[in-house]
Amino acid sequence: MKKSKTNATVLFFDLKGWYNQAQGRDAADIAADLDFFYGGVIEAAARHGGRVVKFMGDAGLLLFESPDNAVSFARDLGKKREAHVGIEHGEIVQGTFGRGELQWFDVIGEPVNQAAKNMQRAAKAEKNIVLGPSAWEALSAPDREDLACSEE
Repeated sequence: MKKSKTNATVLFFDLKGWYNQAQGRDAADIAADLDFFYGGVIEAAARHGGRVVKFMGDAGLLLFESPDNAVSFARDLGKKREAHVGIEHGEIVQGTFGRGELQWFDVIGEPVNQAAKNMQRAAKAEKNIVLGPSAWEALSAPDREDLACSEE
């Protein structure tokens, strides 16, 4: 797949307390729990107009058409599992990276970096969902009620 520029909303999430919950458990049990969880995330992302780019243990990177869709997904995720969520909107490059058997779909760009930073901020903030300025501006005031905006 060729790489292309597009505007998208990027969402990173990381489950709260996963490390402590996994300690001392059998790796096969942890893998089965994550596999079940991943299935639910994939289905929820599709319902909200998004797609999973990748999972990294108990964390994930997703793309959405709009900040509204990403926030709706994040709120649904929060009803099932407590998670730290970072969101930002803007121009990204998406496409296939790597060569031969080691090819994968990925996204790069400032909104990706900002969403990752916002996820880290959410871990320290009172609110579980932190948006970057572009995503924040795209939402109406009532939709911002339980959210936080990063300073960047």
